[in-house]
Amino acid sequence: MGTINTAFIERLNLTIREGVSKLARRTWGLAQYTPELVEHLYWWLAVYHFVRCHEELRELLAEPVLRKGRQAPRKYRQRTPAMAAGLVSRRWTVRELLSYLLL
Repeated sequence: MGTINTAFIERLNLTIREGVSKLARRTWGLAQYTPELVEHLYWWLAVYHFVRCHEELRELLAEPVLRKGRQAPRKYRQRTPAMAAGLVSRRWTVRELLSYLLL
């Protein structure tokens, strides 16, 4: 629409506050030291985009995938924001995220 919606900004603030413990209200880990806070924010941002699947980004499969036992067939493929943007082909593990070299 081209206009800034206050509800979207507040939802983003809440999501970041829930993910970064130093920004949570009434906590012992206050954001007093800027370098540590910046590192924590970058870590959260990487996990949020490469490791964590988002329900809104899931993709409907052409044919449901059968699973073992009495489980319901899998109808959706879970995706991360990086997968939705085409940056990666699969969900990363935390180990892969930590071992990734920045050039």
